[in-house]
Amino acid sequence: MSSVKILTVSSCGIEAKTVNVQVHIGNGLPQFTIVGLPDKAINESKERIRSALESIGLALPAKRVIVNMSPADLQKEGSHYDLPIILGLLVSIEVISADSVNGYIAVGELSLDGKINDVRGVVISAVHALSYEGLICSTSSVKEAQWAGDLKIIAASTLTQLINHLNGHQIQDDTFTVVDNAVKKFNVNFNEVKGHTTAKRVMEIAAAGNHHMLMIGAPGAGKSMLAARFSTILPQMSASEALETSMIYSVAGINSNGLVRDRPFRDPHHNSSVAALVGGGHRALPGEISLAHNGVLFIDEMTLWSSTVLNGLREAMETGYISIARANNHVQYPAKFQLVAAMNPCPCGKANTNAQCRKFPICAELYMQRIPGPILDRFALVIDVENLEPWELAEYENEKRESSEQICERVFAARVLQKKRYENLSFSYNGDASSSKMNLLCISSQAQNWLNFAAAKNQISHRAYYNTCKVARSIADLENVDTVNLSHIQEAFGYLKLPQIRKGAVG
Repeated sequence: MSSVKILTVSSCGIEAKTVNVQVHIGNGLPQFTIVGLPDKAINESKERIRSALESIGLALPAKRVIVNMSPADLQKEGSHYDLPIILGLLVSIEVISADSVNGYIAVGELSLDGKINDVRGVVISAVHALSYEGLICSTSSVKEAQWAGDLKIIAASTLTQLINHLNGHQIQDDTFTVVDNAVKKFNVNFNEVKGHTTAKRVMEIAAAGNHHMLMIGAPGAGKSMLAARFSTILPQMSASEALETSMIYSVAGINSNGLVRDRPFRDPHHNSSVAALVGGGHRALPGEISLAHNGVLFIDEMTLWSSTVLNGLREAMETGYISIARANNHVQYPAKFQLVAAMNPCPCGKANTNAQCRKFPICAELYMQRIPGPILDRFALVIDVENLEPWELAEYENEKRESSEQICERVFAARVLQKKRYENLSFSYNGDASSSKMNLLCISSQAQNWLNFAAAKNQISHRAYYNTCKVARSIADLENVDTVNLSHIQEAFGYLKLPQIRKGAVG
């Protein structure tokens, strides 16, 4: 008979391209050939398909079987091609009709016993399938696929169930309940943090305006503890943000619970490679900065990181995406994250204390030089985290401490103001505003004149100047004030931190 065509997808980042799987059974010596630039996983599918057919009492015809995946010049990777190939074979040997699968996108991996398994990137395939009749996948993939929207899904756990459904003998339920885990669930809360009033204030400002921040403090001062609670004061993602983030996690193969609703918090180890942080490898998978998209990337012990790895952050911090180029692939992933970093003030961690060593302040300056200057200059908020002694913490035992929910309410209100201010623009938050849009910040002439004088006196960079304006705008938004006044700009300037250290930074 003539060749049979089944549709599937090939993922390129979080975008999908349609692939036509053409199956032809013709005369000749028994042979099973797959062409169209398949990878090893696809070539191995021949044995999985052969065993799966035998498990349901069928067999490959003793003829020449050719599977062509079009377009032929597109590299095909992954095990999700098992299902479209076997569906093409089933149509060719007239076990199912061509009309029953016509126009559907099929993705799924086969087991030797005929079970249909979950695969990576189901959300991406489901979104792509919105332009077609629907999606055919494993039952275990439904949690992800259902978030694509109004999509017809044919899901089965085994090949037998799928065949019976397509033939109308055992109709599978095609209605699925969307379980929305919209309630934020955190095991930590800001009301557990004693003291650290300034640090809490700065974190609230950073969360309100989507600013990058750096914490400097002695070992055990509470930097990691504060960073772990930062996500708890961020408003929940919108539907579009959640879907985009879920697509990245689906490509990475770590999304098994449906839609990702809570903002990601990623804290990679300082020994991480460039590929682990920015993405890459043979399959050009997303790295930590993409997994932190729409969320927080926490870089602990920043001075211990390789400068080469840290410099990999620069493109994403500026543009909001990362491009990964390989000899056989070129992929672009979203990477719009909020950077929260922490470091010790010096190698021994005792700078500015009674126990500081005789090498201070030279040791502190050399220690800071381990951070590339362009990265250091991108922090709009830099603060010292006070090291409270155990007996000092006892004094805060009975203090009234705000919860994460209370802080989050103010952050949400400030972000609503920003989204309204920057409506129809390419950005939504103060921290992302370009220098050409500074007029939208509504800074008073008194505050502007003071900042101009302070900037010239302290010789701060252009980026630090504009960051001060944007932080001041976030402070004003938290107070629900239309105009940035002198007190806002002075507080923001105070968070720039140590011009003498900035001079020592290297690019």
